[in-house]
Amino acid sequence: MTQTPSYSTLFSCLYDEREPIGYVGRGTHYSVFRSVEWLDVERKQLAKPQIHDFAVIWDEDHDERIIDVIERIYMAGFLSPVQFIGERKGGLSIVLAARYYCGSSDDFRGEEFFRQIEPIVSNVNGDSWNLEIGSFDRHDTSARGHQTELPSIIQDNDEVAFTYLKNIDNLWRLGTKDWSPKAIYNDPISVPFPPVSPDPLRETV
Repeated sequence: MTQTPSYSTLFSCLYDEREPIGYVGRGTHYSVFRSVEWLDVERKQLAKPQIHDFAVIWDEDHDERIIDVIERIYMAGFLSPVQFIGERKGGLSIVLAARYYCGSSDDFRGEEFFRQIEPIVSNVNGDSWNLEIGSFDRHDTSARGHQTELPSIIQDNDEVAFTYLKNIDNLWRLGTKDWSPKAIYNDPISVPFPPVSPDPLRETV
């Protein structure tokens, strides 16, 4: 079994594609990462932490500078609504959970998120990233659905990009969620008994 690489000391890599697979976009491939969050998907304080799975969409050059950007977003407290994040031609595309992005009719949070993030990504180790923000709702059926509005995260038409992202979400159920410890096997009926050693040979007189 191939071990996933360590991209960051702040979050772990659950799944990793190192090179393009298939014919979507221009060398499109992806990795899935997990962070621990004290803010939920709407950036509200939690009583106990949740885990947060999100996907990085790579293009053909697999530019790992994006990890530095994600770390800064994470440490600034803005990563929890992020479902997908990708780099293409010096541009940074962030796809937020629709639940956060849209808010209510009088509480649209997409623009506010953009204003908060733009200064963070404007100078990362000397790199300045052009920022695009969009949203994703797993219940939508198209790239321009009720609450889905995709930025140019993949160099392909909207429907192909949407299908690609939706397939990733179907596999990984991205977003924040409660953490559950691994189950401990304590059913005495099902636990196998240790092997029984044969009786030692009796000594003869």
